[in-house]
Amino acid sequence: MKSQRRLELAVLASAAIFVLVLAFSFRGGGRPSAGRERSLPPGPEAAGQATTLLEGFDFTESVKGKPLMRIQADRTIGYGPAAGLPPNLYSGEKVVLTVYPDDGPPVTVHSDRANYDERSRESRLSGNVRWTDKDGALAETEEILFRPRTRTLEAPKRVHFTQGPTSLTAPSARYEIAERILHFAGPVEASGTSEGAGLSKMTGRQGLYRRDSGAVEMDFVTGESTSGDRVAADRLVLQMAPEGGHPSWARLTGNVRGVLAASAGPGAGRPSVALAGAAPPPAQERQYAGDVGTVTFDPEGKTKSVTLEGAPAILAEGDRRLTARKIDLGFQHGKVVTAAAAGEVHLDSANGQAEAARGTLGFAPDGTAENAVLEGSVRLLSDGRAGDADKVVELTSKRLWKLTGGAKQAARVSSGGSKLAADSIEIDRDGQVVRGQGRARAVFTPDAQKKVRMTGFVGDPKKPTFGKADLIVLEDAKKIGTLSGSATLWQDDSSLFADDIAMSDTDRTVRATGSVRTVMAPAPAKTAGAEARPASVITSKKLLYRDEDRSARFEGGVAITRGGWRASGGDSTAWLDKDGGVESVEISGQVRMSDRATGRTATADKALDSAKTGKTVLWGSPARVTDAGGNQVAGAVLTIADRGRSVEVTAPEGGKTETIHRTEKN
Repeated sequence: MKSQRRLELAVLASAAIFVLVLAFSFRGGGRPSAGRERSLPPGPEAAGQATTLLEGFDFTESVKGKPLMRIQADRTIGYGPAAGLPPNLYSGEKVVLTVYPDDGPPVTVHSDRANYDERSRESRLSGNVRWTDKDGALAETEEILFRPRTRTLEAPKRVHFTQGPTSLTAPSARYEIAERILHFAGPVEASGTSEGAGLSKMTGRQGLYRRDSGAVEMDFVTGESTSGDRVAADRLVLQMAPEGGHPSWARLTGNVRGVLAASAGPGAGRPSVALAGAAPPPAQERQYAGDVGTVTFDPEGKTKSVTLEGAPAILAEGDRRLTARKIDLGFQHGKVVTAAAAGEVHLDSANGQAEAARGTLGFAPDGTAENAVLEGSVRLLSDGRAGDADKVVELTSKRLWKLTGGAKQAARVSSGGSKLAADSIEIDRDGQVVRGQGRARAVFTPDAQKKVRMTGFVGDPKKPTFGKADLIVLEDAKKIGTLSGSATLWQDDSSLFADDIAMSDTDRTVRATGSVRTVMAPAPAKTAGAEARPASVITSKKLLYRDEDRSARFEGGVAITRGGWRASGGDSTAWLDKDGGVESVEISGQVRMSDRATGRTATADKALDSAKTGKTVLWGSPARVTDAGGNQVAGAVLTIADRGRSVEVTAPEGGKTETIHRTEKN
């Protein structure tokens, strides 16, 4: 510490008040109980006669050659019991009192007058009592009493400290010389006239200044800035920098709480996108609370950062509330630009609720929330959806949530019984759209909310249907689900594969394009010993399924397989039964069929096959059926019945049928 820093208490305390841009306001308490009344050295009127007149008085009291105190005065009068007797008291003018501690710099006080009692060694300085330091700080009071026995300097009356535009006052003060600690009785009040960041008013129940460390401490403090910021805490410690005397950091403990005033600049409180003609909403205050608060300052004394710790620490504005074990606030130009939280992080807002191991909030230049980033076992609840991910980003102005999975687990979102998992998931709250990108997986379960769910094309519509693709998009408002890139839907043994699949829960349709492959498995037999029906496999370039009549239209190079039965053609329409199995299928355009079980083949212009009845009808000009022996029959209409055991031939009107029977050679 540098010598002659007695006003550092004033300087530091004042600086404390003005530099806490973010500071913490504190509820003031009552005054401490008054101590015992102490006597002062008597005045000249009680000391007897004037016996001595001295000019240029200079007295030093020492012990073993070490000075304890020094009194200097321009003119001094000594008072004693009678003329010729040694004076008991000296009364001086233009006095300088210097008190020397055991180590460290001395304390020097200036006054207009002073009384020194030879018997008690006590001194009372009065009249414009003041001391200054090299930084221009000034402390003033009406009286100072030096008590050598207790090694204290006492200011029993109002004390006023100033430095530049700041000032601090206290009803009284006491300086402990040995400990080099200056104590302020309360209430301690501070004020200032500076513009911009800083607290303009501050009040504490009591305070002290530690001269060795350059720290100011105040109890039960409240403060307010010119911009409307308010702060409070049970205790404040303000550390000053060794050079320059500006604040280095401040630490607040016990019931820390405060308010950051809403931005007063243009557009304060406005969202990033406003409706044309709509009045901007009013700017909102930002409240904070915690058990401990730490403030750091830049070389100019402006707030650089604020750290809140608590169980939990809280930062809230409007409908948004951030809680965590620790919250770090970053500042630029006196405004909060970021809030980084760690440890049991919870974020509640109109956009939803989330919890994570750590998180960061970003703020726009007008002070409004701009984005939120949550990381580490993130759990999210928004608009009835629950999600979990390794990382979640909220773009507040766009009302978007972006979820990203980790190395061990994908991001996941669930609504009702339906679920979506992917490398990354985006939730568009305004558009009511959920997008899963990268190894996307979904479970579509019917629920009371009537969200996008699978129709009855693949399996039972009352049971969950599973899906996967490179990209899955679910549009709740339109009730549309889209799977793109190696898309698949399945339930039990039934499935649909395609490049892209689109489901509409509004018109109850399913559309698939590109390398379409369907597997439609009938329900298992309900009676023991009943013959199991094979699944139907259909491939094509396009598919359109309508739930209204349970029809599936296949276009572009259709191929159908059912057990040993094969068919192909240009287009096809299949009708499904209530269990999801194929009830019948119609094929048109250069139809070709084969049945491995009977060795029969056929060609036609159109065919209608019924899997349940084992009946196939062929139309052509003519249609032809050839058995395993090479025998052939042709006609306008051929009906293969009894599961391929018989063929009925119908001739066209006015035409004829044709039969070719191959004979075996001997």
